[in-house]
Amino acid sequence: MRITPEARENLREFMRDHEDGFVRVARLTTGGACCAKLTLGVTLDDERDEENDLLFTVENLPVVIEKSLYSSLADLRISFDQEKGIIVSHGGG
Repeated sequence: MRITPEARENLREFMRDHEDGFVRVARLTTGGACCAKLTLGVTLDDERDEENDLLFTVENLPVVIEKSLYSSLADLRISFDQEKGIIVSHGGG
């Protein structure tokens, strides 16, 4: 798992008011009904399921991801785009 310098700085800024929290990489659903789309994204969280979540420290940031999701991804990368914001990609994307 990699976090680019730009993403790291943005995530640190988001977490400034959430000292006990962490970054959660998760499947996010956008849209609705027939137009729902499943994407990878990040959220801030402060609760984790120790049985089903993995906790990592990446670039000095606490990052949590579900075991089932982590095992299905290769080369997870968190980056930042000026227009799109935080982007989660895998498999060299």
